[in-house]
Amino acid sequence: MDRIVEIAGQSMTLRANALLPRKYRHAFGRDLIADMKDLHDTYTKSGGQTFDAEVFENLTWLMLRESGENVGANPEEWLAGIDDPMGLYLILSDVVDLWASSLQTTAKPKKK
Repeated sequence: MDRIVEIAGQSMTLRANALLPRKYRHAFGRDLIADMKDLHDTYTKSGGQTFDAEVFENLTWLMLRESGENVGANPEEWLAGIDDPMGLYLILSDVVDLWASSLQTTAKPKKK
């Protein structure tokens, strides 16, 4: 599942798929599902004022890399090249929505 977003005046493609949690774990040594739950809970409880920026930045970098965007070897390298760092956080809802959409299933439950 892909979504085009604008980061610092540049159109870029985010990609979410079933491989993302595994790649996140290998890249960062953390559980993406647990991190996203914490990010969601913190963001919701704070009324949209607080969230774990590192989780967001890491996930965004990985989604961009998965789509083939040139984002460097790691999130730090990518972030260092962004002239308007605050502009990055404008796509928070896009990243979270794309992640949530990728979790949806089209399978119908079997009747018991």
